[in-house]
Amino acid sequence: MRPVDRLALIGVSQARGGVDALAALQARFPDARTVRDLGFDEAVTVATCNRFEAVVALPEGGDCRQARHVLGLGDDPGAGYAFRGEGALEHLARVAASLESVNPGEDQVMRQVRGAYGAAQVTGCAGPLTTFAFESALRVAKSVRREVKLAPLNTSLFSLALPLIEPVLSTGSAVAVVGAGEMGSSAARALARSELAPRLFVVNRDPQRGRAVAERHGANWLHLDDCLAGSVSFDAVVCATPRAALLDATALDRLAGLKVVVDLGVPRNVDERAARSRGVQVVGHEELRAAGQHRRERIAERLAEAEAVLLRELDSALDAWTDRQIAPTIRRLRDLYRDTIGDALPEDEAAAMAHRFAHVPVKGLRALARRYGVEAATTFLETVESL
Repeated sequence: MRPVDRLALIGVSQARGGVDALAALQARFPDARTVRDLGFDEAVTVATCNRFEAVVALPEGGDCRQARHVLGLGDDPGAGYAFRGEGALEHLARVAASLESVNPGEDQVMRQVRGAYGAAQVTGCAGPLTTFAFESALRVAKSVRREVKLAPLNTSLFSLALPLIEPVLSTGSAVAVVGAGEMGSSAARALARSELAPRLFVVNRDPQRGRAVAERHGANWLHLDDCLAGSVSFDAVVCATPRAALLDATALDRLAGLKVVVDLGVPRNVDERAARSRGVQVVGHEELRAAGQHRRERIAERLAEAEAVLLRELDSALDAWTDRQIAPTIRRLRDLYRDTIGDALPEDEAAAMAHRFAHVPVKGLRALARRYGVEAATTFLETVESL
């Protein structure tokens, strides 16, 4: 088995598994340690509003099917996805570069991937294979973002929702953003900079954190209990919390005058049936996915350019990693050529000539190692040396 073949990525997204399965997996595995302790040598978990992915080093003789079962996904192809080896690395790079995002080009996802990797390092869950995977994926993602402008700065998932709610609101409408995390802060930023110029409120339970976000975006802070009690009349509410059914029928009855609600949360923060039965427009996960797909169609050419950059940089990363794996073999090959030249040339010229002669065989050794593993390249050179 090639070393990279022990890399596996098992995941669930909103599109492949559904919101409920995504929420259940995130609740079951709150950090990388809970995955590693299932029998993996290394593990890093990436959890976002759109996906949960466990990037692991498979045990010797292990495979993706076994890993799916260990994580509780079974064999149902509709219950998520699994990638192995170079496929796992490519998918991770696509995620980091936001090519797999509901809103391609959003800013948050690279920070989330980097944060997940950093957290796994702190807890000792990352190892040589996952370190290679995440550092390579993040480098590839930076190249994609540098070379292809997929979206303006500060694009987020909420950027898809804003055009959908603007027709319902008017300048100066009262809007609450429930949740002071990264998603809520991104929504507050977008609303503060929009032409609506809303009366903006940041809502959460923690006054220190909530007030800090509110101050950053020129908003007011409101305690969650006061918001749910209907102490302020809102035209729109944006939910970005990990709390299921935060806006249930009771809360919706207290929010008299509410026109539209945006649900960014996992699990679902809004009882959509109750909201719609009360005449409240809902922009939920399905509406956001549809808006994201429409945007993908509009920027198809730029996405194709990004794919080309990703594949180029990914191939380069794999070549570099393979070279590190077979570095002793490459040195032995060059030494073989140097010994063949002998004393026919001065030392520096002989070394340069050996390096030049080894160029094409090194490419062959690299391809052999990429396809069949380091042992295959070593065995080939040992055969050459014995001739």
